[in-house]
Amino acid sequence: MKHFKLYYTSDVHGYLLPTDYIQSGNQSLGMANAAYNFHKDGNTIIIDGGDMYQGSPMLQYLQQHQDIDAVTTAMNLAGYDYVTLGNHDFNYGYHALEKHLSQLNATVIAENVTDSNGETLYPAQIKTLADGTTVGLIGLVTDYINIWENPEHLAGIRIESPRIKAQKTVMYLRENADVVVGVYHGGYERDLVTGQQLSQTDENIAYQLTEQLDLDILLTGHQHGNVAPQVVNGVLTLQMPNQARMYTEIIGTKHDTEWVFNATTASVGHTARPDIVAALAPLNERVQRWLDQPITQLTSAIPLAQPLALAQFGNDILQWIAHVELSATQADIALVSLNNNPSELPANLTLRQILQNYPFDNTLVTKRVSGLALKTALEHTADYFVLESGKLTVNPSWLYPKVEHYNYDLAFGISYTIDVKQPVGQRITELSFDGQAVADSDLFTVAMNSYRAAGGGDYTAYRDAETIFSGDETIQDMLVSYFKAHNQLPETPKLQLKVIY
Repeated sequence: MKHFKLYYTSDVHGYLLPTDYIQSGNQSLGMANAAYNFHKDGNTIIIDGGDMYQGSPMLQYLQQHQDIDAVTTAMNLAGYDYVTLGNHDFNYGYHALEKHLSQLNATVIAENVTDSNGETLYPAQIKTLADGTTVGLIGLVTDYINIWENPEHLAGIRIESPRIKAQKTVMYLRENADVVVGVYHGGYERDLVTGQQLSQTDENIAYQLTEQLDLDILLTGHQHGNVAPQVVNGVLTLQMPNQARMYTEIIGTKHDTEWVFNATTASVGHTARPDIVAALAPLNERVQRWLDQPITQLTSAIPLAQPLALAQFGNDILQWIAHVELSATQADIALVSLNNNPSELPANLTLRQILQNYPFDNTLVTKRVSGLALKTALEHTADYFVLESGKLTVNPSWLYPKVEHYNYDLAFGISYTIDVKQPVGQRITELSFDGQAVADSDLFTVAMNSYRAAGGGDYTAYRDAETIFSGDETIQDMLVSYFKAHNQLPETPKLQLKVIY
């Protein structure tokens, strides 16, 4: 009787050990913990769904210090067989990614990553297992990389449409393999139960892939959702949270002519693979010392604030980020995004807390933005709020299928009002600069992070605006550098926002 076993993780983002670098003590996360649950034999395949080489403080340390290739080391010890690529794996350029992959034992499958002639660089594979079972595997990545990524980082390659690039290949796999598995670094554009449309873009097209590709299994990622295994359009599909907090085990068994799949997802638990921990221990000690380096002693701590409160009132931390952006660019307006981490600072400030409060390793961009484009973008931001029985809360679409507090911007340098009682698209009821109402034809210089400048979060108004400055220093480094000249947080600029409901 033919059978196979498949283990799957995705969006590990360099969280290799049982720590999130914020809370103390070992936690139930990390590749070492996931790997403890892998029991491999000749009929086992271990797969990762991408976003391997970016995201954790350990990887931020490695961007600044020569040391071991931590991700590749851990994945080789864990015994991964196949990986696809995630959008963040391209953040430091394709050449840097190639260096990582050249040492990786796993085979890369990314059908829609091609050379300049459209030839696939990481083609689909057919794996023959010990009992003769053949498993066809195709990897795909969201082509929104083309929108977000610095074009220099994609020099010599193309990211094509995953759906179009996959069609013929999946047909070939179907004809030549017992089971066909898709590994897609992208998420769901529809609610899997109701079919309700969740997104109008092509960033995530997993539902379409279940409809249009002849797959048995579709493993997804990118949205960091905990999507339990379920059959959609005849395809078994699922998704894992980020930071290797969970893993998937799928057992396939052929009964007569029919394959039966038993899929489970589970917490990785608190036990880590000793060999991975040992291999990374010296590096981890250096990372922890780096994170704990003192930056300054604040007069008082900044208390914890929740995203809903921050979106209305900001806090001293967000004001500090705006101050740094405006000082560096002399722009009229600074956009500061929330993030999904806790917003607080102890009086004894270390590098760890700075990276916690600004977890993005993007750079600073200044755009020339019209009054109309500014208002359009702020209307998009205002969609963050909804009223439930007269109570202000966060729009569920900003929390599911992916938590996206980081796509909410506070604008410093203008005065504006969001009236949540008004329909979406008509909520910016007051918008002024230097005491004058903003006209559609007015032009402003607006500082923002590089993700937002590229249209990240569907801010097309910023993407289409003229770029007048693009820096190469990360905003994280700029926040650290601020304390070379100051020992306290700045008192300006003040947020001039009213949220009424």
